[in-house]
Amino acid sequence: MTDDFVIDLLSQWPGRFRFGRLTVALRAPERLDEDVLVDAVLRGIAEDEDERSVFDSLLQEGELEAAEYLLEHSPLSDQAGLSSRLQALSDRRQELHDDLRARCEALRKQAADAGLDLPELDMAELEEACAVSWAETLRLLEFSHIALGKELKVIRETLLSRLAERGAQGATDPAWTESSRALIDAGLLRAAGRQIDDGTCGTGPERVPPLPAWNPELSPGQLLEWHLDPVQRQRQLRYADWAPADDSARELLETYASLDDGGFVAAQRFTAALNAYLHSGDPDRGSPEEITGGYLTTVAGVFADPEIARFRPLGNLDLFIGGPETREPEGMDAMPPYVALGPVLVTPADRSPCAVLALRDLLQLATLRTGRSTALVRLLGRQWPLATFVGRTPDALDERLGPDEPSRWATLRWILDLTGLGGIVVADALAFVTGWDPALLHLFLQALAERHGRADGGERWLSRWRRERQFTAAVQDTVLRPLGSSRVAHIAFWAALAAAPAGEEVTADELLVVVQLTADLVPDADVLTTAMAGLGRLRLTEQASAERVRLRRCEVFTFLREQAEQRLETVLRDWAAHSAAAPEDHGHAVRLWEARRHGLSPDYDDYLTALGGTTPEADLDARLARLAQQTAELSVDEQSVVGMTDLVPMLRETIGLWQQAFPGVRVETGGPGVAVARISARATQVLLYELLANAGEQLAGSETGRVSVYVEPYGDEWLVDVRDNGAGITYPQGREDLVFRAGRSTKGEGRGNGLHRARDIAETADGALLLVSRSDGHPILKGAHFRLILAKG
Repeated sequence: MTDDFVIDLLSQWPGRFRFGRLTVALRAPERLDEDVLVDAVLRGIAEDEDERSVFDSLLQEGELEAAEYLLEHSPLSDQAGLSSRLQALSDRRQELHDDLRARCEALRKQAADAGLDLPELDMAELEEACAVSWAETLRLLEFSHIALGKELKVIRETLLSRLAERGAQGATDPAWTESSRALIDAGLLRAAGRQIDDGTCGTGPERVPPLPAWNPELSPGQLLEWHLDPVQRQRQLRYADWAPADDSARELLETYASLDDGGFVAAQRFTAALNAYLHSGDPDRGSPEEITGGYLTTVAGVFADPEIARFRPLGNLDLFIGGPETREPEGMDAMPPYVALGPVLVTPADRSPCAVLALRDLLQLATLRTGRSTALVRLLGRQWPLATFVGRTPDALDERLGPDEPSRWATLRWILDLTGLGGIVVADALAFVTGWDPALLHLFLQALAERHGRADGGERWLSRWRRERQFTAAVQDTVLRPLGSSRVAHIAFWAALAAAPAGEEVTADELLVVVQLTADLVPDADVLTTAMAGLGRLRLTEQASAERVRLRRCEVFTFLREQAEQRLETVLRDWAAHSAAAPEDHGHAVRLWEARRHGLSPDYDDYLTALGGTTPEADLDARLARLAQQTAELSVDEQSVVGMTDLVPMLRETIGLWQQAFPGVRVETGGPGVAVARISARATQVLLYELLANAGEQLAGSETGRVSVYVEPYGDEWLVDVRDNGAGITYPQGREDLVFRAGRSTKGEGRGNGLHRARDIAETADGALLLVSRSDGHPILKGAHFRLILAKG
């Protein structure tokens, strides 16, 4: 211990603030000794510290109480920029608090995966320590880590013994044994125990054994020589762990070596060897075709595992085999994701449709006895565009994830596994951060892919995403996009967040009080409660009505709530500045637009009358629900489509309403002055609604969205072409008919019949509705291209 006199002297010394470690040490004088003091001063001199750099380093190390003390007592408090440092301290405190919560949740998850009850963590003690020192917090957490680790070790050893006993009894097959061992290695001990007990095979990517870790000191070329040369195999025993798993794996490597000579025969032999390796000796899978730079052929059943078949239902994969001098494939940019290999083929720097299978990859694959096709997809998925697995749009991702949380959880784990973006921990974090909102999840997955391979990527970035201002702005835009441009809707959203944390119910009275306390001039109470009910348009809303609203608990809402009061003030000022000049219709135009899809329903006119009057919101919702039910049950007959309609004014009226429902999207129209078709006005209205709604929902919220609608004569018919620059139709090439199939949609419950019904209407009117191209049918408008054909009147 050091003399109290020395400690007192140092505690009063003005120059102590130039030594960061000394500042921290003086906060706990009972643990001080001379070595600590001397080291703190000498390191401060060596690093040429000043008060600013000391504060920054204390903040980075998580010594929050010391950093706060520095602000209060050092010369920093008299300098400009104090408010920014206070904000930095507050942000760091919140970041470490979130990190603590995430670590505790990860501990609980690890225990749960092993079937253990984690002793209750003293969160109060941990949060108190976190507010003082992150190092001390980690020290307290370490006790729980160590205790849990000991229990996990015992369970692991027990499971491995039981697995060995089952093997000794001859009651297992290699695939089941390797799957069980993979679950144990992944820490899913409860699932592994259940699988060992009942003999079944579990689900999820963790059950598929990973590729062996590659030693960077290994030379792929030398290892291939070892495989090919019997003499080397006898002498170079250090390569024994890389022996081929069976004859098909050995043949795969031998035929790869023959590609150095090039030619059709070599390509054919390798194709047969790869198919035999993946499909247990079934080499008959087609013949290569010569193209520029090499040969193109097919590998069947790459997505053979039922759990990953959803990403490529047909399962086949194009394979490009490059010649001896081919460095990259030519003219294959428009192809779906494929695999390529060749003696000198170069791997693209970024994700692209061309995934190159290198020699090192083949050497790793050759050691596997089971899970071969999935292991191959893992190698390719890390190179393919993210859209290969998540789709191009949030709607496509939503459809792929599935209808319920267990399905979504399993699919997300596979997406992360096959793209190389993470495992269960990352899946857990994404589910909590986004609350399963497909738009947010799509955004976060894209961000993970962009940062993949960086030191601050993956799980590390997920714990710090709040610090990226550009990304947090994108998060806020994604959350609010379904509310459109309505200022009152935005007021209701921020007021709901300010009134209570997400997950807690907010009543209309509570929301109104928050708004009224924030500004003097506010919207009418009825208008606000109507907007409150409109929050149901958000995917993260659990409940919304004119009486109460509850937002789903997720980290995005926790983050947004920190700024809710400030945002509410801003949007109220904006509303006050614009309300007199441009009063809002609070959803009237959107309701009018959405009603047009029910133009053939019996109660359509009654609904329009109610919409133009003073009917209460609840009654309008009930009326609209009845309309939707009538439309769903309505069969298209000749009587409903008989009539004559000038397409030009009908199109002008439809686009006027459409633009109010989808503000910001540009629309271009063209055609003759008159275009009379043999179809009723109401049927025409429904047809134009379905085509334009499809385009509008693709482009909602886009600042660069464009749609074109052109009418032109073609013999005795009118052609109405609708194009957009959205993501296009995601159904596979050759299955475009699925877009017109009843019940097929990515747009949520109760959807999926619009285009099916529209085609029925067009055909009943002696016309047709076609999908001309899924995407890329136009140099600028690269989205879907629909064509409506109607007989001239």
